[in-house]
Amino acid sequence: MKIKSIETFTTRQLSVVRVTSQDGLQGYGQIAPYHANISALVLHQQVAPHALGADCSEIEALSAAIIREEHKFPGSHLCRAVGGLDTALWDLKGKREGKSVCELLGGRPRKVEVYGSSMRRDISPGEEAERLRRLQETEGFRAFKIRIASNFGHDKDVYPGRSEQVVRAA
Repeated sequence: MKIKSIETFTTRQLSVVRVTSQDGLQGYGQIAPYHANISALVLHQQVAPHALGADCSEIEALSAAIIREEHKFPGSHLCRAVGGLDTALWDLKGKREGKSVCELLGGRPRKVEVYGSSMRRDISPGEEAERLRRLQETEGFRAFKIRIASNFGHDKDVYPGRSEQVVRAA
């Protein structure tokens, strides 16, 4: 079955990819966040011309061919765009075969625990601890990833001692 259309539904930070095959079956994927709008543009301008009309079931070969054909444009945005197409095609394949992507890859569906994630550095340690407590109560998280230090902080904190205070408060 061939790829008939590729659409994106995009904000600056998030882009959902919808691939439709010739028979009307659709698969959904996602471009990695952060400037997803740029990667969506790359998807339409550099990835889609290679993918439209290609075989939906040849996912790995198609992804490799796109990277090879676009070799003069290496990097994050191209890989993110291909990733959006790739995940949508895996979803489409799973729907076609009546299996989860996990099963397509040789696994079996099971429950997977997830952790809460705090990407904040702009609130006090006490506010952060309270925020995590609320998330634990309302969402049932049993573990959290806490953002500490500064981005690429080289052992520098947002303010001296904040990381230690957040860990103690949490």
